[in-house]
Amino acid sequence: MTRTQNSFLNFITNLISTFLVVLLNFIIRSVFIRTLGTSYLGIEGYFSSILSMLSLTELGFGSAIVFKLYKPIEQGDRHRVQVLMKLYRQVYRIIGWVIVGLGLCLIPFLPRLIRDYDHLLELRLNPAFIFLLYLFNSASSYWFFAYKSAFVSATQKTYLLQVTGYAINIVGCVAQILALHLTKNFIVYIGVMIAQSLVRNLLYAAICDKRYPYLKEKVNDRVSREELKEFFKDCSALLIYKLNAVVIRGTDSIILTGFVGISYTALYANYISVRANLEAFLSTFTRSINASLGSLYSTGNLAWSRLVFRVVNFSSAWLYGVGAIGVAVLADDFISMWVGPRFVVTSFTAASGVTAVTPLALWLGIEVYLNGQKVYLNTCRGTMGLFQQIKYRPVLGMIVNMAVCLYLVPRVGIAGCVISTNCAALVNIIFDPIVIHKVALKCSPRGYFLKNLLYKAIVICSGLLCWWLCRHIPLTGIAGFLVHGCVCVAIPSAVFFLCFFRTVEFRFLIHSLRDLAVSKFKTDTKTQIEGGDTNA
Repeated sequence: MTRTQNSFLNFITNLISTFLVVLLNFIIRSVFIRTLGTSYLGIEGYFSSILSMLSLTELGFGSAIVFKLYKPIEQGDRHRVQVLMKLYRQVYRIIGWVIVGLGLCLIPFLPRLIRDYDHLLELRLNPAFIFLLYLFNSASSYWFFAYKSAFVSATQKTYLLQVTGYAINIVGCVAQILALHLTKNFIVYIGVMIAQSLVRNLLYAAICDKRYPYLKEKVNDRVSREELKEFFKDCSALLIYKLNAVVIRGTDSIILTGFVGISYTALYANYISVRANLEAFLSTFTRSINASLGSLYSTGNLAWSRLVFRVVNFSSAWLYGVGAIGVAVLADDFISMWVGPRFVVTSFTAASGVTAVTPLALWLGIEVYLNGQKVYLNTCRGTMGLFQQIKYRPVLGMIVNMAVCLYLVPRVGIAGCVISTNCAALVNIIFDPIVIHKVALKCSPRGYFLKNLLYKAIVICSGLLCWWLCRHIPLTGIAGFLVHGCVCVAIPSAVFFLCFFRTVEFRFLIHSLRDLAVSKFKTDTKTQIEGGDTNA
């Protein structure tokens, strides 16, 4: 199959899988809140944040090894693949044990880390035991063949795993709902979640072994010392990126729990669930073409790499622009319909007694759009192997995020977490494009920045129009939400179409979707590419 065909199949299966996961997650979370309550929801988000910090021990090794796999997979060099996968397996097993060791060291400090620790004991919860269960679930992904599913993704054939994923998600959701309804026991719920993760990894490994039996063959060769040093040099840079992601995402719940209590962490978890599930839908596009981008760049064809970069940037701006408008306009209405009006956050009363208006939905909408740019740039940077060139940029992002978060959370509550994340994202989307263009694409980033300023202006104007229209459409409830949702999709999509339907990016995208191959359009645009338009 061509790269476009693989990307299309990955996109369709990822889209279906994401829809299924999002639907099931909302069902499970709704049942969870109604059967166990917000305290349990807060502790779940809090422990997940702590374990995301422990994942730093992975050092970015997975990203570094997957980048190295693109070229031998493209060339059909099975022996090279076997050697790399052997290293991948060995390192991941060590990482699993390191995570367990670090997690055990944290247990004595849990009473100090959790502000409402005594309240959890009153609920007859054992925070240390619950943390151990989450710890095992996190480490087991490194022990039980998760690296094999990463290999399937590197071959551009993620769709091979999706059908099995559908079945596991459905069965797991039903099992979790039954556990909540029949037992109302948080421990049983976690146990079902762990079993689901184990079964998924084991089945994915079996599919990988059947499709690529040569991966099971014993290989005596090892990666050379020089290459191993290069790996860990890349990993040292990737560690900074991972630390940046963990600080920006993982510390929000920890800071909220420490400053304002676990009940606010639960409210935050609902909004984050809405944002995260929407982003899961939107990111199916980028995730589906990830391996194809890496494969394309490994061929050394800069003209096509530049064009595809522009097309994916345009597509991301459109998709995440629509998503951002939807969250900003509709998030509060959705939360109110889903779990009740008392879970809607529009203000915050600080310890000093001062009440601040906090338009959390608006800030989350801005976060969705900025995350879209950040995810796309991170994907391109990773598939191009740009690990060393800008490794200190995340340090600035972390400093900005922590400073803003620590200052704002005691004053404006949950909104402070989102605002700090947005400030850190701006650091990413300013510096990364410069390195990608100058080092990898060998062209000026000026056109990129001008185009993205135009994209942002269109999203802002479209968002204001959608907000005005929704305020003047006298519908409420589910019917009103659906109508407003259609407005938030139709208006920005129509504006993007009218502004860009004559551009090379739009025509390339339409031809690719129509033909599932780029060969026909390649002939039509070859002259324009070679004529110097690639820097636009």
